[in-house]
Amino acid sequence: MVDQEPESDIEPDLDRPREVLENFDLKELSMVGTLSDASGSLFALIKDGMGGIHRVRTGNYVGQNYGRIIGVNETRVELIEIVPNGRGGWVERPRSLSLDENEG
Repeated sequence: MVDQEPESDIEPDLDRPREVLENFDLKELSMVGTLSDASGSLFALIKDGMGGIHRVRTGNYVGQNYGRIIGVNETRVELIEIVPNGRGGWVERPRSLSLDENEG
């Protein structure tokens, strides 16, 4: 019997420093608004499970599954999580946080 290799070379970067919002499950996070800076860069405002508000942008990490933000717009934060595939490897999973209209 031949050992099966993991299907992809996707894996989380375990050496990079973890960001604050990686301490929370994605279910505990909600998008509550956006801000833009003088150059027009858009930031999302994310509320954590303890009531804190955090400013994030493309490239930041959120959630406990190595979720990297790949896009921010006025109503949504798009991210890619890296989760175990059940066969010793990893797989990317698209996720998003939408603006919570009931917040505030």
